[in-house]
Amino acid sequence: MRALIMIFVLTCAPGELLFGWGAEGHRAVGTLAQDLISSETQVKVQQLLHQSGDSDLASASTWADEVRENAHIDRPRPKDAEDFNRQFPNNARWHFVNLPLGTGSLAEAERFFDGKNDIIHALERCIAVLETRESAPGELSRTQALRLLVHFVGDIHQPLHCGTGFYRISETTPPLLVTNPDEAFGLPSDRGGNDLFYGPKERLHALWDVVLVERVADTFDSRALAALLKQEYLHHAWTATPGDYHRWAETWALESVKVAASAYAGIRFNSVETMGESNPLWISITLPRDYEEKNTDLAAQQLTKAGVRLGQLLDRIRWP
Repeated sequence: MRALIMIFVLTCAPGELLFGWGAEGHRAVGTLAQDLISSETQVKVQQLLHQSGDSDLASASTWADEVRENAHIDRPRPKDAEDFNRQFPNNARWHFVNLPLGTGSLAEAERFFDGKNDIIHALERCIAVLETRESAPGELSRTQALRLLVHFVGDIHQPLHCGTGFYRISETTPPLLVTNPDEAFGLPSDRGGNDLFYGPKERLHALWDVVLVERVADTFDSRALAALLKQEYLHHAWTATPGDYHRWAETWALESVKVAASAYAGIRFNSVETMGESNPLWISITLPRDYEEKNTDLAAQQLTKAGVRLGQLLDRIRWP
């Protein structure tokens, strides 16, 4: 069964619709945060979870992927999915931001934003909603904001949800990776590794979403994954992000871009095909022989960091 799931995720599902970190990764992040938040925050969070019908942060963590239009999931979609997509038709774009691998400041990043339809603005929006007693007409509900926030804190720590390869394309030479934001602007991108293929149909993005997550604890069981992260990684000094928590997402995204640069290290870009679609790239790559081994630990660190920071953010929010 595990092999069948892996084959489906790696070869069949459209890249932009894959679960960031996989459902198991998101649930593990929620489990870590649930154990770290204060008793006062627990009360506020459980009130909203009760309203949404979620038992805990882990169960709430996958809703954002499940409601997306054309989402590939192995169970019936939530009943509120159609209404949510009708009200927020751009919500699929809230899961990521495509920034060049050399981006080092928000000023360099701003030209790559799609209005406010990106993960940074989405997280800031969720915080604002959670700090109001009643949502304004046409705005996210507070239960939706909590579900989305839990998910997006996970996504923003998946490095390929923030850092992306941009390329100069030639008919005679392999694609050339461009990391400088000034040089990358206007060039085609691989959409966070969704258009990088290290086998006939195996996407780099899916490798990070699913394969590396499974390798961390050698399981698809989110509870076992969370237990291993607690045991092996939680003892590190996870200090709170400096500055105003309303803008922590900006810091996290830029940090994830740096991690993404490491995720691209050593990759050989072989050839590119244009597909004649809205995103034209199909780039064949060769991964370093020890790629999965080296990056499994990096993925585990990012998952742990996401759980810790989710807990820290929930404790900072001024709950009405």
